[in-house]
Amino acid sequence: MQHQASRSLTLANCFLTAAACMGVPSAALGDTGGVIAWGDNYYGQRTVPAAARFGVSAISNFGYHTVALKNGAVLVWGANEVGQCNVPSSALSGVTAIAAGARHTAALKAGGVIAWGENAIGECNTPWNATSGVSAISAGDMSTMALKGGGVMAWGFNGSGQRNVPGSAASGVSAIASGSDHAMALKAGAVIAWGWNYYGQTSVPAEASAGVSAIDCGKTHSIALRDGAVIAWGRNSEGQCNVPTEALSGVSAVAAGWYHSVALKDGAVISWGYPYWGLSPVPNEATSGISAISAGAMNTLALKIYDCDGDGISDGAEIDAGAADLDQNGVPDACDADCNGNGSPDGYDLSTGAARDDNNNGVLDSCDIAQNPALDRDGNGILDSRDIAQNPALDRNLNGVLDSWEIAQD
Repeated sequence: MQHQASRSLTLANCFLTAAACMGVPSAALGDTGGVIAWGDNYYGQRTVPAAARFGVSAISNFGYHTVALKNGAVLVWGANEVGQCNVPSSALSGVTAIAAGARHTAALKAGGVIAWGENAIGECNTPWNATSGVSAISAGDMSTMALKGGGVMAWGFNGSGQRNVPGSAASGVSAIASGSDHAMALKAGAVIAWGWNYYGQTSVPAEASAGVSAIDCGKTHSIALRDGAVIAWGRNSEGQCNVPTEALSGVSAVAAGWYHSVALKDGAVISWGYPYWGLSPVPNEATSGISAISAGAMNTLALKIYDCDGDGISDGAEIDAGAADLDQNGVPDACDADCNGNGSPDGYDLSTGAARDDNNNGVLDSCDIAQNPALDRDGNGILDSRDIAQNPALDRNLNGVLDSWEIAQD
C-alpha cells in the first residue's frame, strides 16, 4: 500500500473511470471479488461504485482516492483535485498492477509504468528505463517506485532521501513499499529501509532482518510479516505499532495506513491504531471471505470473495470456468433470483425488456401477479396500478380498482 502527506485537499471528487492503481499483485484468475471500504468518506473515497462491487482483482489507497483493478482496467474514485482520477486511455486495458499515491496514481501495463495526477516534483514523469521490464510498482507522497530485474528505481520528490536507493536494493529485491517520506524493499527475507527516519521508521528491527514475507509503509511507520506474525516499528502516536495478540500468528497479509495498521488472518481483517472516522470497529462484512487489504489516510479497503452457493469455489472462478452470468453482476445465474423459472435471472429479463417491474419492488410483475392475482384483475398481464397510472380514466372513483372489474362484479 502507499500513503500520503498531511496536506489539506480541496474537494474535487472523482467520477468513476476505468483504470488501475497499486503496487499489490493482482489476484489469481477467478479469485476476484467486491471492494469493501470503511472510515473517512469526505471525498467519497469510501463510496464504492457499482462496478467495483464484483470482478475486482486488486485494490489500493494512500490518501483520499481509491483505486481498484478490474479485468485489466482501472477504477478510481474519491478526491480528484489534481486529476489523480482522470485515467488516461492507456490504462483502460491490459493493466496488471496499480498503486495509489498521495495525489497521483500509477499503473503497470506490459512492463511499463503509467502515472497521472499531481506532477509537481516529477512523480508522474516515468523515466525511460521504467517503460519496460518492470514487475512491481509503489507510490508514496510525491514519489514513485518500480521494481525491475530485482533492482529498485525511484523518481519524484527526494526531500528526505526516499529516492536515494541504497546499493543493497539494486538487486535481488522481491517487493517494494512507499511511505510519505520513506521507502522499503524486501530482499531474501530481509527488510531494507531508507529515507526519513525521525520516528525510527527506517530503523529495521532485528526480527525483520530475516524470514520476512511481506512489507508495507505507513505515513511514518513500517510494518512487516514474518512467519505469520506482524512486526511494526516507527511512529506509535495512535498505537499503530502495538501489534495485538491476535496478529502474532496466522496472518497472511499486512497493510499500513497513516496512523493505523491492518492485518489479514483466516479471511478476516484485524485493525489497530487510530480508531476514529469509522476505522474501528471492522465491519461485519470484513470478518470473513477477505482476500486482500489496503490502508490509506483515514480509511481501509478489503477485497471480499463471494461464494453464493457455498461450494468452496468463488463466484468469479465459477464464471471464469463457464458458469452463466447473463446479467453480468458477478454472481452465477444459478444463484440469482428467477421467480418465473425461465432459466434466466430476473435482472436480465428486466434489462432486456422481456419482463416488467412497474411497481419497482424488485420482483417481476408476472411473479407479483402469480402470488396475488388481484393485482391484475383484468388479466392483461399488466399491474392494475400501472394501467391506472397510464390511463386514470380506468379508475374514476379513485379507489385503486379498475372500474371495469367493479362493474363486472356488480
